[in-house]
Amino acid sequence: MISTSAATTLNSGIHPHLQQLTEDMIALAESIAMSEDGKQLRDGVIARVQGILDTEWPKEAKIECFGSSASGLGTDSSDLDLVILPALHDQDQDVSTPGRFQDLFVLKTLFQRYSMRDVEVIHGARVPILKFTDHKTGIKVDLNYGQNTGIYNTRLIESYVQIDERVRTFLFVLKAFVKARGINSPPLGSLSSYCYSLMAISYFQTLLVPVLPCLQDPHLIPHNVPNPGRFGSTRLINVAFTDPSRIRPCVPRNSMTLGELFIGFLEYYGSKFQYARSCVSVRCGDVIPRGEVSSSWSRHAFVVEDPFILDFNAAGSKQDMMNIIRHEFQAAVQALKGGRGLSAILTARQPYSNRH
Repeated sequence: MISTSAATTLNSGIHPHLQQLTEDMIALAESIAMSEDGKQLRDGVIARVQGILDTEWPKEAKIECFGSSASGLGTDSSDLDLVILPALHDQDQDVSTPGRFQDLFVLKTLFQRYSMRDVEVIHGARVPILKFTDHKTGIKVDLNYGQNTGIYNTRLIESYVQIDERVRTFLFVLKAFVKARGINSPPLGSLSSYCYSLMAISYFQTLLVPVLPCLQDPHLIPHNVPNPGRFGSTRLINVAFTDPSRIRPCVPRNSMTLGELFIGFLEYYGSKFQYARSCVSVRCGDVIPRGEVSSSWSRHAFVVEDPFILDFNAAGSKQDMMNIIRHEFQAAVQALKGGRGLSAILTARQPYSNRH
């Protein structure tokens, strides 16, 4: 567990720069959160895509949104993540089968006919996707066929956000920080926004006085749970978690300010986390030993267990990239503790890359 002894001292007489950091975090989150216009534009894109499928697609299917636009963590510049959910009689087909993959190329031709721009099938990703830009709004869209675990991942994060008002603000600021510092680009070898969200939730769960409980605690989950079947492995995926409304608030309540939590998070993953020995596990609500997870991850520099797909490491970064990320965290701690303010750590730089 992470000690909060320092936080107790700070809360008894919070330093002015920590109070200012908290206020700046709240202001930043409010300024970058998706506007009502942004939500309406994305609803329009979803309706257009659904309309194309209803008119042209021979198979019964429904479009559903996931990712930051669905979890309440999106901005007006966020991409739109969509999944095609096939009819029930077609859902047993594995998402990696050739039929599903070929469907994306058929959809590519179809979307080009409807004037969508920059339409491209990306097949090198873990889940093949169709990328395109909506011709009316300019919103970039990532569309996959049948990989519905993203919906459950989104609902889980959204549920944690609902438990404590600090979580949403924290995640907005964290997302802004890692984007500004160039350590939020998985194609270049760094970590995804989803991975950073899991890291933050785990940090909140493992504080000596937790901010968040574990929604996947088996004792809290009803017996009848959704299970979307197999995905990319021989493991069955269990996407069960309890509704946050059934959870009693953490007692005693963690009273750390947003500023204290943010610096604590950066210190924890920048200097204190035992990368060689431990794994982040939101599913367990704790840090777990590497010996309890997939042996195929033994050479991974950092392990963040996906809450549902238990043989998927949501981090997967190489050692040199993790060194860069830790360095950025440590530099941010120095700046914030030195009273330089939030703006000092949000200066933009080119994304780091471990691709040569």
